[in-house]
Amino acid sequence: MFSKRALCMIIVVVGLATVINAQSKGQIVFVSYQVDTKIDPETNDYPDMPHIYALQDAGYEVIIFYNESLSTAEQATLDTLLNANLIVMGRSTPSPGYGDHKQAWNDIPTPIMNLELWNIRNNRLNWFNTTNMVSLGEEGVIYNAVIDVPDDPVFEGFDTSAPIPWAIGPIDVVGVPDAGNGTVLARMETDSNVLFVRFEPDVEFYDGCGDWPAGPRTVIGNGRDNGGLAPFDYYSFTEESEQIFLAEVARMVALGGGGSAVKEEENSTSPSDFVLSQNYPNPFNPQTTIEFQLPIKSSIHLQLINAVGTVVQEIVSGEFEAGRHQVTLNAENLAGGVYFYRLQAGDFADIKKCLLVK
Repeated sequence: MFSKRALCMIIVVVGLATVINAQSKGQIVFVSYQVDTKIDPETNDYPDMPHIYALQDAGYEVIIFYNESLSTAEQATLDTLLNANLIVMGRSTPSPGYGDHKQAWNDIPTPIMNLELWNIRNNRLNWFNTTNMVSLGEEGVIYNAVIDVPDDPVFEGFDTSAPIPWAIGPIDVVGVPDAGNGTVLARMETDSNVLFVRFEPDVEFYDGCGDWPAGPRTVIGNGRDNGGLAPFDYYSFTEESEQIFLAEVARMVALGGGGSAVKEEENSTSPSDFVLSQNYPNPFNPQTTIEFQLPIKSSIHLQLINAVGTVVQEIVSGEFEAGRHQVTLNAENLAGGVYFYRLQAGDFADIKKCLLVK
């Protein structure tokens, strides 16, 4: 069970728990896991609660998502993931399910920060080309990080010419010094394995991996996954690395959530351009809304295409007047997965990706 502190802040609703915080700086969905064998007997907390406390104390509203499987998630849960400013995958999250659901997670446009290093390997979320993990088991030992990008704003106020105390052992790190197409900001002083990495949207994680993030991604390695064995050192930030963690959270929250943003030109009363907007909600099951605008009367075709390029549904076609239009895509009879919808209107053509989760 939760500690007294947690009990006074958490309300369970439809598989989600909301940590209430007045005057929130932003909304964060924290992907966690509850296993009684992992409760810290000293604090009576689940392993991720110290991270959640730190975020709440910093002024964020935190919603806890207790199941990593998106295939069974309710539409309300998917909407919450899309409307959040940031998703944080916690230290105690089990990694096996990510192998089955990596496409769904990678296709979420909401910024995602990952603290669980086991689930970013190439047989899980496929962010790093490695299955190797390094466990540094000396309890109480402070492990340092060296900074690769000293002028990054998250390191403001630090002397980045010297190693920064990063974690209090024991800790686990990804056993790889190369982050593929990601930007390494910090790595272990002892062996150069990466600790802090950012990936840009729509850039392959590493050459040949075949997976791209639909939104900003960050990895901040910290803590350990001890399988429920004492000591319960999941939250092993030093004062310095916690400050960097919260600075990176603030940066990602400022990037905004993955909801459908409407451009200013789309709000004008007289559309001057052809525009195909991102569907919403996305991911969806089984219905989603697609909006488009036409500057002139046009004959259009709006089609749904599967991952191998086959047209599986003619969503709408015919003559449409100039202006904004909204149609509903019903994918009730289609299998879950990645699809593309394409708008053809005269010489104009545009295509966007969507995710059907069943």
